[in-house]
Amino acid sequence: MINCVIIGTGNMAEALLKSIKTTDIEILGIYGKSIAKSEALSIKYAVNYFNNISDIPTHVDLYLLCVSDNAIAEVTAQLNIGAGLAVHFSGIKQLDELGDIKNKAVFWPIESVNKNSFTNFTDTPVCIEANTDENYRIIEAFADRLSKKVLHKSSTERQYLHLAATISNNFSNHLLALTKQILDEQNIDYKLLKHLVSNGINNAFNFDPATIQTGAAVRNDTETIHTHKKLLHQNIDLIALYELMSKSIFDLKQRQHA
Repeated sequence: MINCVIIGTGNMAEALLKSIKTTDIEILGIYGKSIAKSEALSIKYAVNYFNNISDIPTHVDLYLLCVSDNAIAEVTAQLNIGAGLAVHFSGIKQLDELGDIKNKAVFWPIESVNKNSFTNFTDTPVCIEANTDENYRIIEAFADRLSKKVLHKSSTERQYLHLAATISNNFSNHLLALTKQILDEQNIDYKLLKHLVSNGINNAFNFDPATIQTGAAVRNDTETIHTHKKLLHQNIDLIALYELMSKSIFDLKQRQHA
C-alpha cells in the first residue's frame, strides 16, 4: 500500500483528498499554513492534520506538495523527507524546482482544477516525470490509481502543454466572461451561445481548427468589423483585443495560403 502526506489546503489539495479517498492509498495527514483550513479539511475528509510542518513524519512514501509554484522550493527546503518521494503539481516548474531532494517527481493533470466543480481525475490526462526509473515506477503507480490516462512527459514538454492549456482554456474562458458581460449589459441570455460554442469546441478537435475558421476576420469583412467595434461603445481595451484577435485570424489565413 502507498501512503502519502498532502501539503497545502487549496484546490489541488482538496481535489487529491477527494480522489485518493476512493483508492487504496493511505493519507497519513495534511498540512497547511492555516491551521483552521487544515482542520476543516481533516474533518470534511476524515483525515489527520499536522499543526506544524516539523510534525510531518519522516518516513512517508509520497510527499504531495500542493502549494503555489513560487512556494515549491521554499516548502521543500523545510521538509525532512528522508527516502520519501517529493512530488510537485506544477505545469510550468521544472522537476529541479524540488531542489536537492534525493527522490523527486511531478504529477500534473491537464485540467483546470477547482474544488467546487472538480469530481475526479479518472478521465484527465496526467503528465508525470521523475528523476530515476524507480521513482517513475512509484509516481506511475500513484497516478494509475487516479487516472486512466497517464503520460510520461519531460519538463520542457510539460511547459509547452501548460502554455497551450493557458491559451486554449484560460484565455477562451476569459473571452467567454467578456462575452457574458456584453450580453448581460443588453439583458440578452448568454446561454443562447451554448450550442454554438459547444459545437465549435467539438469541431476544433475533430478537424484542424485553422481550416474551419469562420467569421468576419477570416474573410476580411471590414464593414462587419467596423460595426462590431462601434457596438463596443469606446471600450478601448475590448476594441484593442478585438483588433488583435481579428488581425491574428486574418494573418494565419494568409500564411496558410502563402
